[in-house]
Amino acid sequence: MKLAIGSGVAFHEPVLRDGPAALEQPAKLRRHLTWWKERGVQGVVFYDVYPGFYERPIEHFRRIKAVLDEVGLAVGGFNALRKTLFLPELADRDEQRTYRCLEVAAALGAEIFDMSVNVPLPTQHDPYAMATRQIFRGELAPAAFYDEAARRLKPVAQACARAGMQLSLELHDDGLQSTAEGCLKLLRLIDEPNVGVNPDLGNWARVPYERLDTWRDQVSQLAARTNYWEVKNYQAIYLASERRYYSWSTLLDEGMIDFREAATILWRAGFRGWVCNEGGTGDYVRSQLRFIEYLRWILDEWIPSTEE
Repeated sequence: MKLAIGSGVAFHEPVLRDGPAALEQPAKLRRHLTWWKERGVQGVVFYDVYPGFYERPIEHFRRIKAVLDEVGLAVGGFNALRKTLFLPELADRDEQRTYRCLEVAAALGAEIFDMSVNVPLPTQHDPYAMATRQIFRGELAPAAFYDEAARRLKPVAQACARAGMQLSLELHDDGLQSTAEGCLKLLRLIDEPNVGVNPDLGNWARVPYERLDTWRDQVSQLAARTNYWEVKNYQAIYLASERRYYSWSTLLDEGMIDFREAATILWRAGFRGWVCNEGGTGDYVRSQLRFIEYLRWILDEWIPSTEE
């Protein structure tokens, strides 16, 4: 497995010091990216929340790619966040955004194009409203939603193939792929050879409603089709009076998901692709370094000790 960090983390310090203008200063970016590489990072995953993403010319991303090439870091993937491809009032807009993301991903030379088919987040991020809002559940969605999403995603998968990328369908709360079954259903409907799944177990575990199965069941169902993996962990409490969970982010090796076991399941199923850390708490740099240390220990020491 190859270890990556997100673009928000990779460029955070230069942008914090000098604002978005730092993204046009190769020397500053090169110095900071080299620091990450020296600490075990092998690649970067980009997101469409990158500063000014939809307004920047494609040449900007080619320049960023050149800096990464100089440093020796790969572009492991591109995550096109929360695209609502099944609701008529939003599908056309988000489809256009998806193809813009594809254009940028191709310019960056990404190996993976990751997508989740979700409803949008509320426009006002009041903490209480966010914690108590209704969550969309894919297992309760009508079949027509899956059919429409697959109809729009099939040409996306074909465009990925032409650009040398794999499409990864992300296990994600608040969308059609909120369970392993939903991921696999959409994968079958798209029916293209370059499509796999991203078993982002943190997205599955953090929901407020009760689950009948476990994260082990989820990763075991998806292991054989995994082509990319985003990781984050949560702790949670259950309030019986409300019959719901409240969760909060934690370090990868301190939450409800045992990533040592999850990584072993994926390794034994043959997964050797990119792993990107999306979580953590406290000092964000230390959280990323702890992810690198933890996954490297799992890959170099734990998994070999379990093989016959």
